[in-house]
Amino acid sequence: MMKYLNWIEYISRIFEKMVIFIVQVSVGVLILDLNIAVLFRIFKVQLVGTSEIALFLLAWITFLGASLSIKQGSMVAITVILERLKGHVSTSVQIIIQLFVLFFSCILFYYSFNWITAPNVQSTLSSALQIPMWIPYSIIPLSTLLTIIFCISNIVQLLKTESTTTVSDYQQSIEKEWGVE
Repeated sequence: MMKYLNWIEYISRIFEKMVIFIVQVSVGVLILDLNIAVLFRIFKVQLVGTSEIALFLLAWITFLGASLSIKQGSMVAITVILERLKGHVSTSVQIIIQLFVLFFSCILFYYSFNWITAPNVQSTLSSALQIPMWIPYSIIPLSTLLTIIFCISNIVQLLKTESTTTVSDYQQSIEKEWGVE
């Protein structure tokens, strides 16, 4: 059993590193794209597709960043009550929260996958670049799949932590792992 749990965490870390790399590259390309668009507008030349590229990259960065925040434990949360809980109660509440996120992500994955595989989405092209719209739309099922993997990894991590761990201890352990002071 522990072999599978370690395998889940290993896969989760690989995906986490891939997502970080993709987000970093996407931010760089977005900055380059916007600077080129502004530069060409100064010379009164409009490049076709620069705003569309920026829009698609921003969507990808947002969705990948959201799934990454689940993995790193930095998602938006109100932790006033959780910080006062200790031991098994704190861990149980954190697991329940992760299960809610997991449940929502599974539903969103199912419906978004069905949506992008629908014939009308498959045949739709973007207005400027003329690429199939299922390509930029595919970020929704992809990010929810990553969120599912990260939630399972978080649940495994929570089950492995000591019973005296509080939310702040859990966040500190993640920050220590990432080198955040």
